[in-house]
Amino acid sequence: MSKILLIKPRFYLPEFYTITQPMGLMYIGAVLRKAGHEVKIHDCGSDCRDLRVLRRTITRWKPDFIGVSIIVTELEQTREIMRIIRGILPDVPVTFGGPWPSANPGESLKTFGADFVVIGEGELVFPELVEALNKGLPTESIAGTASVVDGRIKINPGRYLTEDELNALPFPAWDLLDHKLYAKMPSGAVVGCRHYMAIVTSRGCPFQCAYCHRTMGKIFRKRTAQSVLAEMEELRFRYGFKEFEIIDDCFNVDRERMYAVLTGIQNRLCGVKLHFANGLRADMLEPEDMLFFKQAGTVSVSFAIETSSPRLQKMIHKNLNIDKAILAINAAVDVGIYTSGFFMIGFPTESYEEASATVDFAVRSVLHRAAFYLVTPFAGTELAKMAAQNINDAVSPKKMTFYYTNTLNISSMSDSDLRKVIRHAYLRFYFNYKRLLNLVIYHPQFFQLPRYAFLTLFKILPLGRRTV
Repeated sequence: MSKILLIKPRFYLPEFYTITQPMGLMYIGAVLRKAGHEVKIHDCGSDCRDLRVLRRTITRWKPDFIGVSIIVTELEQTREIMRIIRGILPDVPVTFGGPWPSANPGESLKTFGADFVVIGEGELVFPELVEALNKGLPTESIAGTASVVDGRIKINPGRYLTEDELNALPFPAWDLLDHKLYAKMPSGAVVGCRHYMAIVTSRGCPFQCAYCHRTMGKIFRKRTAQSVLAEMEELRFRYGFKEFEIIDDCFNVDRERMYAVLTGIQNRLCGVKLHFANGLRADMLEPEDMLFFKQAGTVSVSFAIETSSPRLQKMIHKNLNIDKAILAINAAVDVGIYTSGFFMIGFPTESYEEASATVDFAVRSVLHRAAFYLVTPFAGTELAKMAAQNINDAVSPKKMTFYYTNTLNISSMSDSDLRKVIRHAYLRFYFNYKRLLNLVIYHPQFFQLPRYAFLTLFKILPLGRRTV
């Protein structure tokens, strides 16, 4: 039996700090415990500023193996975490996993000093790697890993769970987390702080959006409705959770399963609240579906529209049917669901007129809330290849760290025009008395609106931070 510490770095800004439970680490923790290992999860959200608790845990517990799950916004803290690890336990094997390492295994090994990288889904790969290291067996050929072999980086193809393997996984190790942390922090649903649990009911996405890492693969694999409902019942009746955030890539790919899950929730978990912070493809929903979502307990949904331009929809391979998306938005609002829209401004070749048209679409819509993100070409995505001619190879990751403070402009607009579009988007969308009234009426926790008002002001006036 080994002692294994799983670490979740965090990205912190006082004006924007949302976190949710690290689902990947909870799943891996459950699989490792099933194999007989002792596991701890440390979420750096609990001591993001100084990492004192992490230092103390590493010093006192002395893990045999460490795993770190990373997204691109967490790179700067990951550097500090690696400095701490190497200063306390210089020889402990450190494995990186998550979207950024999967897309950048070479940099993870050479620049950040990881010993191994798990590419893709790690529930089966990481335990196999730990077992091989414990037994002194070769590791360079383990599927889904990257490592340095004889001074050269060896990258094996990523490994992804089959649907049968997905359904055979144990439930996440919920008890490894301090749930008080997530109850006091804003979550992905952006509806206020409360006691909730995130759930993944499917993995992968069949669509080919150019800006996506597709960390969980290109093939949609679903958990059975029975498995999802059993997990939710345990969370509801054993742990007391009454609110759930469904964080699938695309929950509604399989309509039959979608209805089976929602029907089961309505029949077996009456009174719970559901939030779909992402993962509902708007043009795959029929207007009547939204009443069914509401009856199952849905409180909030978010639709990723990205752009209203047919040209750009085709270019980024999203190919969203805008007319059908409008019907889904209208239906959600009509049944009383708090509805958000996500928009991306600044795609390669995007003109000022196209960006303004996307803002016009949002303003004309009945959405309660809208977020306008600066397009960021993260390494490893097709979008990064599209934007390569606009990007200097030496650009620091800091310049592509966060959607609101991005300093990289890859569009056809000037920097000043791009700033103006973003600023005017928030001004035009929110400075509307009818929309403000609807926010007060429909926001699930309207008393938290002052905080979101401040965040909106930050996006209009960056308060000293440079945006492009």
